[in-house]
Amino acid sequence: MKGFLAKNFLSSNNADNKNGSDENDERSEIDKNDERSEVDKNDNEESNENNDIDGKIENDNINNDNDEAENNEYKKKDNVFSSIDKMTFYECVLKQLADDNLLDTYNTLKREISLEENVNSENNFLFNLYQKRLYNNPSNVVETEETNINKLTEYNSLNKKKSHIYNNNLILNYENNSNTIRQIYSYEINSRIELIHKNKCICCANNASRNILCSASSDSTIKMIKINDLKKKKIFLIDNKHTKKINSLKFHPTKNILFSASDDCKIQIIDINKALKKKKKLYYNQYKHMKDKNKRNDEEKNIIIQDKNPFISMYVHPCGDFLYACNKNENIIKLYDLQTLNCFMTTNKSTYHSSTINHISGTSDGHIYGSVSVDGNIKIWDGLNSNLIHTQYNAHNGYSIQSIEFNKSNFYILTSGLDGQTKIMDMRNFKTLYTFGNGLSCISNKSIFMNNESFIANIFQANDIFDSKFYIYNSYFGNIEHNIQNVHNDKINDIINARDGLDVHTASYDGFCKTIKINQMYSHDN
Repeated sequence: MKGFLAKNFLSSNNADNKNGSDENDERSEIDKNDERSEVDKNDNEESNENNDIDGKIENDNINNDNDEAENNEYKKKDNVFSSIDKMTFYECVLKQLADDNLLDTYNTLKREISLEENVNSENNFLFNLYQKRLYNNPSNVVETEETNINKLTEYNSLNKKKSHIYNNNLILNYENNSNTIRQIYSYEINSRIELIHKNKCICCANNASRNILCSASSDSTIKMIKINDLKKKKIFLIDNKHTKKINSLKFHPTKNILFSASDDCKIQIIDINKALKKKKKLYYNQYKHMKDKNKRNDEEKNIIIQDKNPFISMYVHPCGDFLYACNKNENIIKLYDLQTLNCFMTTNKSTYHSSTINHISGTSDGHIYGSVSVDGNIKIWDGLNSNLIHTQYNAHNGYSIQSIEFNKSNFYILTSGLDGQTKIMDMRNFKTLYTFGNGLSCISNKSIFMNNESFIANIFQANDIFDSKFYIYNSYFGNIEHNIQNVHNDKINDIINARDGLDVHTASYDGFCKTIKINQMYSHDN
């Protein structure tokens, strides 16, 4: 059996070898052909590689050119990002990255754009907004002036619950019928000097609780006093670095931080609490040598925003993180991030005023702000992205408009112009509801809603009169309630609400900052 298997095994091997020799002859011929084709193939591959290299070099050159073009474009866009239009968007992006714990990306983006995340937005705000808008069809409607006005009713600031507004008799509301019967009042006026300056007193401001009053002068000094202090009142001279006339004072919405804008092209940010502590410390140590004086001065150094033109007016956003400002001989509003001090401006020049902006003000929630100008126009802006919502042309017969103010419900605006008129307009349709004043041109005109918005205070200086007129008007009926006389001996340049009732603070060119006590009583003839 073993021999049979061995024999068969050998025979099979011999047969295989024989067949293999024939196959080898055939394979040798095939191999020769394969070698020839392989050589040709290698030659082709070498030529292709050369072509690829040439093409790659050419493509690299093209890509380099494209990269250079893109880099140039990015360099151009760097300046564009200083636009306010995208600032709030990137703040929300930073907040979303922080919410998702993408810290490396968060830190990289934060360094590149020099912004902070929007701490006021809710968690996952951007993602929730994306989900909400994901399935909305794109709008093909071209926005017009009318559609922009209609948009105003979509803002939360104009959609507060009626129960909140209508039940408060101190807030102006023309839709409330409770004020259809006119009341007759008599008035008792008393004035008290609070602060005295050697030169013209230009402006004044009080803090959120209205227990601190500050005034500024044409000689660049700022003075401060605590109102209604039971102890003996002390007047503090604020240490500031202004060198020219101070045009505007504003307080932070929640903190004792004062903003001052001057003709020296600077805005100073002053911590009033530190100023008070410094004065107190100097008072108790007036006969002692102070150590580490330089260190103390560095710690108490005011923050300064520098520009090339004098600052005229300011508006601090209610959140306290942003400051709006306008300059002399400039027709644009500038937004400053108070954390980084970066300046942002809208890039759409077609929306600018055509002349110097006189005054800026905004709603109590910051959703909308407005500006008035020498060009005689009122512009209403979106507080979230600074897009222009509406322009009211020739609102005061083409005359320069001096002041603008929003009421507490944000439904109405109050403007005063050099045409001698003061107007209340409805923000929802821009119809003029009431016009106050004699309609004679003047050199100064400013108005505010009083604490009780049923009344407005108006300071007015005619062309041929040395001092200012001070009127109280009825917001519902348009009549003059009272003509306040002999409170100042020169022009009244600024007026703000005091803490109590209809009381106000005034700043005058006679150098005095006063509290005007206005006691309103029902008339016995009523």
